[in-house]
Amino acid sequence: MPANGNRSLDRLLRTFRGHIRTHNLPRPDRLVIFTKTRSVHAEFTSGLPVDRFAAVLSWTATLHHLNIGLTFDGRDELRLAATGRSGSGPAIGLACSAPVLDLGGTVEHFDQPSPLPNRFAFLPGLPMLFYGKSDYATFDQLTGLVAHARTVAASENVAADRALGVVA
Repeated sequence: MPANGNRSLDRLLRTFRGHIRTHNLPRPDRLVIFTKTRSVHAEFTSGLPVDRFAAVLSWTATLHHLNIGLTFDGRDELRLAATGRSGSGPAIGLACSAPVLDLGGTVEHFDQPSPLPNRFAFLPGLPMLFYGKSDYATFDQLTGLVAHARTVAASENVAADRALGVVA
């Protein structure tokens, strides 16, 4: 790699790490850096499903020119992809995924042949998403999804504690 490429990589890494420190953001599990396009792709793959989505939500709050896409795939999994720019310019792409049920959602499976594949729903304010189709979402919808998933997880923890006799 030419010396100029090394400086470009160093500059991108410093900028990215500075963005994390400035905004106290969660660290991604995977990072891919593209020096030619001055962009970074970060992926969140570990931890609880709601925590992965919350990590992307935290990041999106710090980006400009934000685009958020949600895709529901055939394995009942929700994929989140967001892109934007940091204040200092580099493009940042973010991604995570989780099973819909782990996020407190429901999945409808059609027994009969239907022109519409399986679909899922979270809250009335969130759009219905169909298999193989990516829909744009708003920051508020993503916030609602994370809040709903946290509420469901908390109520499931209380129910599990009650079943074990931990909570009266």
